[in-house]
Amino acid sequence: MDLDTPIAASESVMRVAELVAAYLLVGLFVVGLLDFGFLALSFLRAGRATDPRTLIELVDIVLLLFIVAEIYRTVIAYVESEGEVGVVRATVYAGIIALVRKAITFQIDGYSSVTNAAIAAGSYTLLLVGLGTVLWVVSRR
Repeated sequence: MDLDTPIAASESVMRVAELVAAYLLVGLFVVGLLDFGFLALSFLRAGRATDPRTLIELVDIVLLLFIVAEIYRTVIAYVESEGEVGVVRATVYAGIIALVRKAITFQIDGYSSVTNAAIAAGSYTLLLVGLGTVLWVVSRR
């Protein structure tokens, strides 16, 4: 049984699906930018531009946009077949940005105890160190 034709067809479908995913991420990024703009404008109009919670909320949105951008780059790396190093690097960047976002918006109030908050903070730190190590190793190639 010759499998070349069905495999080629499935690869074509997969490539189209990857491109659709990339365009969906572009759309999500644009919607996020618009949301950021409207939110920033509403905060300015309400006189809350210097409120620390407002600034954290705005930074949180910006970091989410960076995560979407890195996921987009990961999808594009797959589509362009940049090789494993390019895909790993893009994925690690997305993970680092996500963890930095978690660190910036970290609040002890969100945990049932200080011990649970410390465990979460330690876990974020370990993940960040691990991703940084992977990025360092990949960058040396």
